Amino acid sequence: MRSEAIQFLSSAGLFGPVIIVPVILQDEFGASKDLIGLIAGLVAAMTFVSSYIFGRASDVYGRRVMLLGGLVLSGMASVLQAASVLWGGIEFFAAVRVLIGFCSGIFPAALLAYAYDAKTKMGKFSSWGSAGWGLGNLSIGLFGIFYEWAYIYSALLLFASFAIALHLPFTKEVRMQVPLFPVALIKRNAPVYASMLIRHTGANMIWVTYPLFLASIGADPGWIGAIYAVNAFGQFFVMNLLDRFDPAFLVAVGLGSSALTFFTFTLVGSYWEIIPSQVLLATAWACLYVGSLRYVMDRNAEKATATGILSSTMSISGILGPVLGGLAATAFGFKGTIMIATVMAAASLAVFVYDLFRSGELYRMKALSRA
Repeated sequence: MRSEAIQFLSSAGLFGPVIIVPVILQDEFGASKDLIGLIAGLVAAMTFVSSYIFGRASDVYGRRVMLLGGLVLSGMASVLQAASVLWGGIEFFAAVRVLIGFCSGIFPAALLAYAYDAKTKMGKFSSWGSAGWGLGNLSIGLFGIFYEWAYIYSALLLFASFAIALHLPFTKEVRMQVPLFPVALIKRNAPVYASMLIRHTGANMIWVTYPLFLASIGADPGWIGAIYAVNAFGQFFVMNLLDRFDPAFLVAVGLGSSALTFFTFTLVGSYWEIIPSQVLLATAWACLYVGSLRYVMDRNAEKATATGILSSTMSISGILGPVLGGLAATAFGFKGTIMIATVMAAASLAVFVYDLFRSGELYRMKALSRA
């Protein structure tokens, strides 16, 4: 259970503060929506770089140093973020956010590969990340306007996960030679990488201003945290049920239900009405994420590299989505942005299903469903 505890605590420490970042930028520093999107894009750019570099490095040089280094650096960056709230301007705050983005990409691929090698079921393992995210959102929301203490709390969670990681056994590590740019691996996993890129770009167009959207329909900081927690804890429940299903089937279900979920966001008029949509969102992401992880890890010996590229693909979406989302929110409003994301999720499903049809895997899935 040590790897699950690290997943739980590190997710709480890293993702809990996400709900207060747009609020701090807008209310404390007077940032516009497009500037908020630009900063989120820069953070994702650094996560993209570090996920790619250190995912490969975990296969080449070993996972222990990547895991420990990433956790302790993420904790130190969170302490620095607290200082930026107290004594810095928007430039200092944004620079530390970018630093956290880089640090947060160092260790996840190493941790995932370690768990896979230890025969941990990916659905169950991933569920602890969602539970940590839910705890982080819920507890960070309770800090209210005491943003600096929220970041100290996050740092303590990350340092606790580092302490647990010190006691993990790394006795069965197999190091391998991986090209700096693994073309064959990328081609082998292209369907899931491309679909994730399209869907997640649209999703990040929503998430960059999602706390502000929730505030616009009446949610206070405590309710925003609770609404995020419904999604996260819903993922925890659903992910524990998914290991029995075919990975490609899970990806297809996740993409299709994402489009449906985003559409339901446009129908709400009050913050409490969005709670059922959060449950549907939890199911959509649980299927997509667990399916994508198992898709790339089952098919590749270079497991940390494959998952690192998957994380990098999500980070590219985190670069494009916030920038486009900030501009779209300014031009079309929150619900106009959500409709664009809905169309993109539907397009990602079409891309993935077409590749399944072209490769013949669609017929294999039909045979499995009949069986």
